[in-house]
Amino acid sequence: MMMAKIALLAALAISLDGCGDTPEARAALAKTVSRQRLQQLRQREAQADADPSKDLPVAEWIMPPSLREISGLAVTSRGTVLTHDDNVGRVSEIDPRTGILLKSFSLAGLQKGDFEAITIAGQDIYLLESNGRLFKFRDAADGQQVPFSIYDTGLGKECEFESLTYEPDSTRLLMACKRLLDKNAGHELRIYILPLPLGNPAATTSMTIPMDEVRQQNKWKNFRPSDMNIDPFTGNYVIVASREKAYVVVTPEGDVVRSQMLPGDHRQAEGIAITKDSLMIVSDEANVSPPKITLYRWRP
Repeated sequence: MMMAKIALLAALAISLDGCGDTPEARAALAKTVSRQRLQQLRQREAQADADPSKDLPVAEWIMPPSLREISGLAVTSRGTVLTHDDNVGRVSEIDPRTGILLKSFSLAGLQKGDFEAITIAGQDIYLLESNGRLFKFRDAADGQQVPFSIYDTGLGKECEFESLTYEPDSTRLLMACKRLLDKNAGHELRIYILPLPLGNPAATTSMTIPMDEVRQQNKWKNFRPSDMNIDPFTGNYVIVASREKAYVVVTPEGDVVRSQMLPGDHRQAEGIAITKDSLMIVSDEANVSPPKITLYRWRP
């Protein structure tokens, strides 16, 4: 019985590349797979809604080898998600409800770096390096290379970063610090706030939340963010930490309203996103297990 449940939840992601000789063949395959998987997903969502106490995954998609280093997540206006490679400036688009890899494109010149997070602000896409540098570019078709501009926040001397999101209500970027580089800094969660358009370092501010408030009754000693996103229902910040296998929900005023372990089995949760159709998406890099994205019912 348990094996049947796992087989239903887990399935390989499908890339449209190489799935047919013509665009029509690829489109036909995508339509067939989407129809079958969406039907299964709706069944799992109904089961999750019937018994919310179990907090079981509604889907788990195993990613292809090209996404072995899958990292941050950003929800598009189309309901898909953008993700990226950890070491190369390559962006991929995935349909999270079906596990279909729709396309991949790259920064011009196949840029290499320690890329850790991605977000979308209107027509612009931002890719964050761990040292605080931001790469700004636009969406592109499959296989294309796109021009970009770079903005150095200057915050790399203060923090190591893995988290970035766009707050549309206030048109600003948020960056959660994974590791404070100042040995004399307090034990805290620090979030930097960068108003758009970028270009004025003096406009950057920050909020700090004591670690005791972040941790609450959990046993982990620290909380090192690996990604963050905005809850579209409340505007709160949802922040995941890979090492702690946990996530917290923080209001824009800095109040912690939820602090808990991630459900399920997440060996290296590098990305998190909340969709408008009430799904929480968690991405895991390959770590003993293959890379994957896992979907849960989101209950604000």
